[in-house]
Amino acid sequence: MHSMQSNQEELKVLLSDFNPACICLQETRIKPNTDIQFKNFSAYHCPGNVTDDIVYGSVAILVNNSFAHKSITLNTHLQAVAVRVSCHKTITVCSLYLPPSLRWTKKDLEELLSELPPPIILLGDFNAHSVSWGCFNNDSKRKIIQDLLLQHNLSLMNNGSITYLSPASGVQSAIDLSICDLSLYLNFSWKIHSDLCGSDHFPIEITCDIASLCQTNSSWKLSKADWNAFSNKAILDTDNPISTNMLIDIANKTIPKIKPRVVKNNTVWYNDECKNARKER
Repeated sequence: MHSMQSNQEELKVLLSDFNPACICLQETRIKPNTDIQFKNFSAYHCPGNVTDDIVYGSVAILVNNSFAHKSITLNTHLQAVAVRVSCHKTITVCSLYLPPSLRWTKKDLEELLSELPPPIILLGDFNAHSVSWGCFNNDSKRKIIQDLLLQHNLSLMNNGSITYLSPASGVQSAIDLSICDLSLYLNFSWKIHSDLCGSDHFPIEITCDIASLCQTNSSWKLSKADWNAFSNKAILDTDNPISTNMLIDIANKTIPKIKPRVVKNNTVWYNDECKNARKER
C-alpha cells in the first residue's frame, strides 16, 4: 500500500465507508514499536526489514473493536500477523506479505498454517503469478500455492480480477490472493474496489453473505462432508479458474444434506384442551 503513513487519510475513508470487521494491510512500512491508532479499531502489526532506517515490507491487521478478538503469537520468519475474530463464527484472519526477492517454500507456508487455528482466511501479497487467478503468465511459485490449496483443503477466493497496477510501467497482475478453508468459501463474496485509494494495489472487499450462510448451515452437514473428495473435484486448472456455481455443484455431490424440518401449524380445533388430553393418554 506504499506505506500506511502516506495513505493514512485514504485508509480512514475506507474504514469510515465500509466499517469492516477487520482490514488486512501489506507493505505498510511500519517501524518496530510504532503505536498505530485508528478510532474504534485495534491494530496488530509485524515489522518488516529495516535497512539504513528504511523499512521494507511489514504487515498489519486493524480489527473493529465491536467484534470480540484476540491476537495470535506466530513463530515464523515470514512477515505475517494473525488474529482470531468472532463474526458470524470465530475465524482466524492472517495478513501475509511475501516480497518478490524472498525465497520461500511450501514448508514455510505449511508451518505458518499449522499455527493458525481453523477455520482461516489468509490474505496477502504473495507475488506469485498464475493465469488461473488472473495473471498473464505463470511462475514457479504458482505450483507451490496450488499444491498447498489441494493438500490442505483450502480454496482460492479470487475471481480472476486484476489486483495490482504498476505505476511505472502500467503492467497489471493478480498477485494479491485471498485463501480460506473450504467450509468458508460459500459464505463470502469477493471483489476488488474500483479505486486504488493512493496505492498500486486495489483494495479487496470480502463480504459475508448472510443469506448464503443461513442456507448453507440449514441444508448441508458440513461436519459430515467428504473434504478429500471435495478438494479432488475442486483442483484448480491452470487455464480455467473454478467458478462459484461449479463449487456449489461439487458441494452438492460431496456434502450430505440435512432433511428439511417440517413445521406443522396448529389447526383451529387443536386447542389447549386437546393438548392436555393428549398428555394424559
